Amino acid sequence: MKAQFRRSNTAVSTPQYAPDRFVNREGEKNLVMGKVEDLIAGRPVEKRAITFTGGRGTGKTWLLAHLKTLLSELTDVIVLHLNLKDYGGKDPSSAVAQIIREVNRATGGSDEALGVELAEMSRRLMARLEKDVLSTKVLVLLLDHAHESDWELLSVLEDYLLGPLITMPRVLIVMTGRGWLYPWKTPELRLKGEFVDLKTFCKEDTEAQVERQVPKPRTTSEKVHQLSDGNPLANYLIAYYGVPEGLNEVIEGLLEPVSPEHRRKVRDYLEALCVLRAFDEERIPTMLAVYYGDDSYRDWTFAQARKVRQELTRWAFARWDAERGGYVLDETTRKLVEEYLKTSNEKKWRALQQAASELYRKWAEDFPRTKGRWQEEARYHISFLKRASPATTSA
Repeated sequence: MKAQFRRSNTAVSTPQYAPDRFVNREGEKNLVMGKVEDLIAGRPVEKRAITFTGGRGTGKTWLLAHLKTLLSELTDVIVLHLNLKDYGGKDPSSAVAQIIREVNRATGGSDEALGVELAEMSRRLMARLEKDVLSTKVLVLLLDHAHESDWELLSVLEDYLLGPLITMPRVLIVMTGRGWLYPWKTPELRLKGEFVDLKTFCKEDTEAQVERQVPKPRTTSEKVHQLSDGNPLANYLIAYYGVPEGLNEVIEGLLEPVSPEHRRKVRDYLEALCVLRAFDEERIPTMLAVYYGDDSYRDWTFAQARKVRQELTRWAFARWDAERGGYVLDETTRKLVEEYLKTSNEKKWRALQQAASELYRKWAEDFPRTKGRWQEEARYHISFLKRASPATTSA
């Protein structure tokens, strides 16, 4: 039986950016604005490519929108904000040609003067910028959803725009990304780039966000933060929809980057594994068998289980953790998914916790050298079951 509020292939409604709705990110704002002030003053800036990283819902898009607002107030700056999601599915060369034209127009150029061949367009744009623009202005290019974009697009974009641009001393490129970061060839983008991971909000920032963005919250900001760990997208949706509807909306929002044909499957995998502190190809079949109520999953091969793990790492929901000795789900995502499952289908949540504890107790018996490790994992799951229903859970 699927959870009551589940749905798929539907966009989650999120608030539109507005300056008065923006919260915190003082360090990130100061980093960018400080570099821009140095460039305006003619002071050398070594690291002129900044990438803000973070999982879905950490506020990367809002940060770029706010930076554009701040930079647009400076007369010595030309700022251009591009969302690379808008070019998804297009031929990479055609998409980059379109982007070059947009940069050209934003800096006062005309399409006719660019030419038609991509290499020619790039050369003419760079020559005009160096001669007519960057002698008096600073150019800031804001690129949203850069690293999760198609890598063929990024390769062409680097060759004909980003690579040549970043070598010019009065240019700053600010990007956002999540998951695997693209391996730029240009040293100024990669080796001399600056990478900043966006942190989730503290309790005070969560409270400020709810106050500014949700006029009539259905959940207190304290409860919101407890459930969301301060993830801005989760903060908004839980406050707006309440529980459990808000939790479901958050999960659908986190899944939005996943292609529609994979979304339902990825969500099932997240729910099946959300009670585990770490997982691998040996643990996946057991958890899927319990989640689906189908013991045939226990007979899965290592290769079949590996596809599940690859699907989760592909969409940046899981990563290898050497300390845990396995793959771990993104902690905010894991916590939200588990809370939703526990709230909407407690029976299934209990079954998953019980299956995990039994699996680890068996491993403790079968593998004496690592017995202590598996006993600790078993106790972890039993403790949740005891708190949920101490009268019915065996030790």
